[in-house]
Amino acid sequence: MKAVIIYSGKGGVGKTTTTANIARLLAKQGNKVFIIDADINTPSMNTEFEGDHPHEMIWVHSSGNMFSKFIYLEKSMVRQYLELAKKKIHSINPDYVFIDTPPSVTNVHIELLSRVKVSYVLFVTQPTKLSNQDVLRTMDFFHERCGKVNCGIVENMCYGTEHNEYPIRLVAQIPMQDNMNTENLLTNAYNEFQKIVDEIVQTDIVVLEEYSTENGYDENFDVTDIHITGSRKHYFTHELKYDNGVEKTLTLPAMKFLSVRTWDKVRDYIRFHDDLGHLWDERMRRCDTERVGRVVNHFQNDDNAYFMVINAPNTEVHLITGEIGICSLLTGQRGHFELPRVSYQTSKGNVVLFPDEIMPVDINLLQQEINEGYIMLSDGRYLPPKEAVQQCYNAFGIRVGLGDNWEDIYDGWNKEMK
Repeated sequence: MKAVIIYSGKGGVGKTTTTANIARLLAKQGNKVFIIDADINTPSMNTEFEGDHPHEMIWVHSSGNMFSKFIYLEKSMVRQYLELAKKKIHSINPDYVFIDTPPSVTNVHIELLSRVKVSYVLFVTQPTKLSNQDVLRTMDFFHERCGKVNCGIVENMCYGTEHNEYPIRLVAQIPMQDNMNTENLLTNAYNEFQKIVDEIVQTDIVVLEEYSTENGYDENFDVTDIHITGSRKHYFTHELKYDNGVEKTLTLPAMKFLSVRTWDKVRDYIRFHDDLGHLWDERMRRCDTERVGRVVNHFQNDDNAYFMVINAPNTEVHLITGEIGICSLLTGQRGHFELPRVSYQTSKGNVVLFPDEIMPVDINLLQQEINEGYIMLSDGRYLPPKEAVQQCYNAFGIRVGLGDNWEDIYDGWNKEMK
């Protein structure tokens, strides 16, 4: 199963039409093709195909109906859309998957590339001066997230007189058509589209392979080495080795959390590196692999999970140590090397908590705490019995986030009993 991302720096360059024609040509040659219309805010694949199975060899996963009423899509919504696409792919088992992405880099690209492995990116451009700049700019983005991904360029709407130079291979030049009817375009530019197909068919293993995302991160590789590259500006180059034997290089402008599996290696590098050691603090010390792993693995592909607050932070929304509530996983957060965190839900707003401030709670433990006197609030959280909090305050006090005003905070929340 080969996967290709179709990308353009701006809209209106013929990206969707190009995707559709490549799919038609491959289908005509006996290949099963699955198209993901990932241009979620402005889906247009429905202008090329009717329905989700328009041809015996072509399937289309469109976002038009799913998100038509939304202006902005949160990560969880994009994730839901991609999970549905993966289920269809597993059922159909196509030969080729084409992902028609939004123009310019968006949160869709970031979420997509954090959850799906691809090895080929096809840039669709027009013969303008800005095209070369856009390719240069976005190549770094794709290389950063995909390793040394294979790339190619298709120039669309050409007059045959342009000779632009690109940093990557120019695969085909689609001529300008007086009649932009898709079938005419495929007929008149058949040789150019065949060049694209040949490039995709012959390229090295371009396999669509989903990440192990039960905890939201790719857990299929080890970091074998980290070193600094670059002269004026330092970049952190990670040598990766995947379980299937594939080796890749990941270059980042800053060190960050990549996965639970690799956190020990990355964490040690941060701790002992001369330029990063000053950023090592008590939180980094406490957030070891075991503790972080317990938090992210507790979600198990669910959007929400129960956690207990074990060290109430000093935030605008005051929490009580020992309380239990619903959380959602936060990834890619700024600061502390993008350590994963959770968003803890309360009626007064959400509170961002680090792994050293919470512990996972399964349904059995929650039921046990309820039986022992936990009180349910109107927002779905559970407060521990007041006498239990008193004992915790007497034993640990501010070390677990319980200040002298804890009773006022407790009584304030207790008024919101369900």
